[in-house]
Amino acid sequence: MVRALEAGERFALATLVDTHGSTPQKEGARLVVRADGSTAGTLGGGCIEAEAWEAAREALSTGEPRVLDFELTEDIAVDYGLACGGREKILIVPVRADAETIDVVRALREAAESARRGALITVVSGAGVGTNFVAWADGGTSGSLGVLDDGALSLARASLQEAHPRARLLRTSAGAELFVEPIAPPAEVIVVGGGHVGRAVAAAAKFAGYRVAVIDDRADFASRERFPDADDVVVDEVDRALEAYAVSRSSAIVIVTRGHKYDYQALSAAARSDAFYVGLMGSRRKVALIYRQLLEDGVPAQRLRDVHAPIGLDIGAETPEEIAIAIAAELIAHRRGRTAVGDWSGK
Repeated sequence: MVRALEAGERFALATLVDTHGSTPQKEGARLVVRADGSTAGTLGGGCIEAEAWEAAREALSTGEPRVLDFELTEDIAVDYGLACGGREKILIVPVRADAETIDVVRALREAAESARRGALITVVSGAGVGTNFVAWADGGTSGSLGVLDDGALSLARASLQEAHPRARLLRTSAGAELFVEPIAPPAEVIVVGGGHVGRAVAAAAKFAGYRVAVIDDRADFASRERFPDADDVVVDEVDRALEAYAVSRSSAIVIVTRGHKYDYQALSAAARSDAFYVGLMGSRRKVALIYRQLLEDGVPAQRLRDVHAPIGLDIGAETPEEIAIAIAAELIAHRRGRTAVGDWSGK
């Protein structure tokens, strides 16, 4: 989008702003349709994407935005070979290469490179359909509020305070519909411990789409040879490495070290961090001993209650690879707000 805008190319943007039920894509999926009909991105393919493409071409001709509503009944899903059934709302906007639009899109690109947090607001209904505005967590803004009122800015600011913000359609007190999307660093998994389980967890997390960092105090274990796909590999004392690492609310910390001493050091640092998930592998007896020591060190009891220990869902896992799948499943469930609970009794 930045390249097209800077080159003065015309295109329309189709954004999935609301879904209910089972749908091919979720809120935030996008399709760029250029004047020559070529595309980038996807809304999930099939009949929905085809209709959105047609509507985008029409919007380029008329210069007017529009909203498409789809209801994917079971019959329609079967007819088009879709394994889904639900409702979708898609906003189609012909994008103009004006200064404010370029400012917003450039800011979004820079945010992706710098891990800047914020919320993108797009007007879906009411005055100024298609208008974009960014409220940054550091207090800055990109774009112009224009037709948006203080209520829209308040909605964006409120979304930044959520533990796991998600893209969703909201309505202001004035009745306008706004699509609010969180802008945040990609979720990452920090694996503390480069042994067999740590190696398997790193592989599972990477396969699931997470950014991966590995920490171990042994250079032979925290190495590029053992973790070729990791984004970061850190060799240092585990507590010092975690304290120095840029742990954020987008981080999950998985502690799978080789012993009680290192588990304690890692959990002491992890429990004081902003990580949205902290998990510790070990027996209930070991976990209880570490908790007792951390409570004496002043770590709040509530923070320790939030720690997943013993770690992972109880799927009967035994091998490092199976244990990694159990850990990854619990982490994903926690991030998605599901209530899956692990119970590793006796392990």
